[in-house]
Amino acid sequence: MSADLENCFADDPEGVANTVELAMGTGLAGCSVEDFTRRKDDPIYDAGAAADRVRAAVEVAHAGPVHFVITARAENFVHGRTDLADTIARLQSYQEAGADVLFPTGLTELEDVRQIVGAVDRPVNILARPGGPAVSELAAAGVSRVSVGGAFAFTALGAVTEAARELREEGTYGYWTTASVGLTAARSAFR
Repeated sequence: MSADLENCFADDPEGVANTVELAMGTGLAGCSVEDFTRRKDDPIYDAGAAADRVRAAVEVAHAGPVHFVITARAENFVHGRTDLADTIARLQSYQEAGADVLFPTGLTELEDVRQIVGAVDRPVNILARPGGPAVSELAAAGVSRVSVGGAFAFTALGAVTEAARELREEGTYGYWTTASVGLTAARSAFR
């Protein structure tokens, strides 16, 4: 299992390395390192600082007997910075810093994905988003991994919300049609 550790809960490389070391101690197989600062006024780390943060994570992750996978995330597109050239340059610097997987979040255009895959030599991860390419199109473009983020959890929460709304407002049980799919799956999984 690879954990989404946001910006590794630190701005400085030493803090990133410490977070990765702690993550390794939990038995995870890997984690991500984002270049999102968590600051609204300046949401993306300077490119050099971002690469230094990835390098620090990699040094810790690759130092031991187990290869802990570092996924370096370029967060430009989800924070209003739709500069593909900058995103590619960032991913290339993360690759040079030793990242195992490169993750340009927020892309929805297949041509952008193709350009990124062609510009790096590490596996590329894409976040499945509404309006984005289908998994088969991403695979044909050379994408190695597709993530869904919280979409499945939000889908389940949406079903719960709709079921509760129906019960409260209509007093009916039509939600059992959807519930029966989940019930069948759960029974099948635990037999």
